[in-house]
Amino acid sequence: MGRLLHFEFHKLIRQKSFYICLAVAVAMLFISTYTTYLMQKDAVDVSQMGIDGMSVMIGAVSGGTLSMVIGVFVPLFVCEDYVSGTIRNIVTRGYTRLGIFAAKLIAVLFASAVMTAVCMAAGYLIGVLFCAPGVQPFDAYTVKILLCQLAVMLAEASLFYAVSTVLQKTGGAIAICLVMPMVLTIVLALADTALAEREIQLSGYWIERINGTLGSFEVTHDDMKKALLTALSYFVVTTVGSFMAVAKKEY
Repeated sequence: MGRLLHFEFHKLIRQKSFYICLAVAVAMLFISTYTTYLMQKDAVDVSQMGIDGMSVMIGAVSGGTLSMVIGVFVPLFVCEDYVSGTIRNIVTRGYTRLGIFAAKLIAVLFASAVMTAVCMAAGYLIGVLFCAPGVQPFDAYTVKILLCQLAVMLAEASLFYAVSTVLQKTGGAIAICLVMPMVLTIVLALADTALAEREIQLSGYWIERINGTLGSFEVTHDDMKKALLTALSYFVVTTVGSFMAVAKKEY
């Protein structure tokens, strides 16, 4: 297992797509904040735009941009070994399929956590650049919100990892990871409308929707509890399900 982890992390460090995707995520956050500043600078005072350091940081990973970037990076990273045939060499060396699966998953989760943390830090710096640090204190409650956001992003990464390991094709996996959130959001919204009389809201348990609810300082403890339980459920289901799907697959 140690050698597998060393191989995956060595590949991650040398993976150009990791740094490109990270740079794109930060750049899109900067552009989004700058656009907000340009659109509102003549109408309201900069302090009322919601682009101070704390506000941008708390919303940095909840707008869907980072999810999209991770949805591109994970297939690029995971499917590379399948497309190049490297996975066959790894299997013939006697490593277990569970070990290979787990090592790749750990590397994906680590990369996703780094991207999330960097975007949060970049969000704070961008907010300070355009406005000010903000009036919200960086206290234990803020840390809890950020940790919940991290848990949700890791759950999304595990979902993208499941898609990538099952398909094992870079193009197809990227397409599904990008399209799936939009399609499911629409389908679940329609389902909510159909089930409105029964007061059933399926979209409330869609991980992308959960992520969006954590993007402000108005998050309640119940919201955070729901986010953590949902993230854990997604992680367990996608991880176990994808491993069962590829456990006996021939390479």
